[in-house]
Amino acid sequence: MANNPRDLTPNEQNDLTNLDSPEVPEYTGDGLYTRTGKAAPTEIFPRGEQDNAPLIPQAPETTGFESTTETAAVDREPAYEATEPAYAEAAEPAVVEEETRRGTTDFGLFLMRLFLGAFLIIDSVAIFFRLGGNEGISGLESAFADYPYGSGLAVVVPTLELAAGVFLLLGLLTPIAALVAITVTGFMALHAFVSQSDGFNVFAWTPETWVPVMLLAASLVVQFTGPGRYGVDASRGWAKRPLVSSWICALLGLAAAGLIWWFGTGVNPVA
Repeated sequence: MANNPRDLTPNEQNDLTNLDSPEVPEYTGDGLYTRTGKAAPTEIFPRGEQDNAPLIPQAPETTGFESTTETAAVDREPAYEATEPAYAEAAEPAVVEEETRRGTTDFGLFLMRLFLGAFLIIDSVAIFFRLGGNEGISGLESAFADYPYGSGLAVVVPTLELAAGVFLLLGLLTPIAALVAITVTGFMALHAFVSQSDGFNVFAWTPETWVPVMLLAASLVVQFTGPGRYGVDASRGWAKRPLVSSWICALLGLAAAGLIWWFGTGVNPVA
């Protein structure tokens, strides 16, 4: 006699239920199914520790091989944060001042110093040693006879000429040498201007008047241009680029010439 279905155990109920069921895949728990005669379970109901324990529903295990109906939205073009690349600031290249090409300027300055210094040296030596028919210091005393300190000026003038000429020729301490040259040539230019009777009529001036005037002009030129590189002062700043010192020395030289003339001759150079 058959047992009452209510009295059957859960295992017997499963056996009776699966007798006529078609062969279907069986879920193994690893995300795969095998061909069996049992229907594929949708849920796994593990039993408790006792045989007659109530069934506990449990969600099927999921693995990386299972497919899900939900899809995650993938941003195929990820947004990158716009950041400025931090570049190290390049050090500014050192500005190197290129040396200005002077061409023949230095040679021209050398010739200017050579001729001016040579003239001052030759004239002073001729006075001291009475060379070339020069009357010497006595001749200067006669020329300065009308001045209160004519005898003293006859010695001072050739001495200043010799000192300025030597230093200009060597290109040594050129601003001071040019200052002395301005002083002595300025004094001689005033003496020549006072001695001639043509006044400011430059067309009537004789060479005796023009020579000291042009020597004064050459001395001023050397003071403002500098000695150039062909001299002892080649490494000095004033050899290539005279600045305010040239103006100071030029004004001092003119002032000294005026003072020597004023106190040596007793004649106001301004009047």
